[in-house]
Amino acid sequence: MLWLTWRQHRSQVLVTAALLAALGLFLLINGLGNADLADRLAGDQNALEAALGDRFRLVNNVLTWLPLAPALIGLFWGAPTLAREFEKGTHRLAWTQSMSLRRWLAVKLGVLTTLVVLAGLAFGAMNSAWLATFEGSSRAEKFGNVGMFVVTGVVPAAWWLFAFVVGVAAGAAFRRTMPAIAVTLGLVIAAILSLFLFHVRENYATPERVVLADPVRSAPPNDSFVVRTEFIDANGRVVPEEVAYVECGPNRVCGFGGIDPDLRQVIYYHPADRYWRFQWTETALLLAATLALGAVAVGRTARSRI
Repeated sequence: MLWLTWRQHRSQVLVTAALLAALGLFLLINGLGNADLADRLAGDQNALEAALGDRFRLVNNVLTWLPLAPALIGLFWGAPTLAREFEKGTHRLAWTQSMSLRRWLAVKLGVLTTLVVLAGLAFGAMNSAWLATFEGSSRAEKFGNVGMFVVTGVVPAAWWLFAFVVGVAAGAAFRRTMPAIAVTLGLVIAAILSLFLFHVRENYATPERVVLADPVRSAPPNDSFVVRTEFIDANGRVVPEEVAYVECGPNRVCGFGGIDPDLRQVIYYHPADRYWRFQWTETALLLAATLALGAVAVGRTARSRI
């Protein structure tokens, strides 16, 4: 059964491994260049920031699209896993060759979920290692930068596994590859977007609050995840943002607190030391959803008839 699983899914495995290797090589070359710059420009922080900024933007143009990687895992790994078996009738051959349904599912899904998780962990580790080469500069944000949060740490593995099981469940439900692919794409994209539209991540913990007398010279700690900002007057009442600023031209903000010199800006944020807490919280939520979908896939498959 292991050999058969490899034969059926080796294309996905090899293509994913090649893409991860290419990404890893790209990040390694860029990271080694960052380390060399840090050595050569150690005495000139401004020049170092500018140089690292250019190198960061180069890679960020690629990484910007990587939060959508789970959708590809769902499409090309998850959706065909069971849908193709039902569509071609090969599950009947397997179940009539002294192969039980339980073993068939355990080996097929066990091997593929393990590979998906390992690939997701490797993906997160590579991005984390690359981002560490910007340590000491303003570019080394992996918590305050939402795009970096979802491609570093353990969260990528959780998203990849979730998307894979979405595809498996869709394949078990529709038993046709193309409908399963369409439903998988819609569900995974909806899950990613809902995280932002419903502000899910910012509610993993109660945000801290800081009052700034001068928002230009004051700010929350580096790499903080800013939830929202508001303005208050001397009595602590919230003031609309358009009132808090002085406008001296069309769409041009010229000053802060022009109406009332006692206005203060309030920032609600999560400090950088909550990075791993948020990583594991999101991972736990995705694992719970994954287990539920996995149960649906197994239950739907168990009702199949030879």
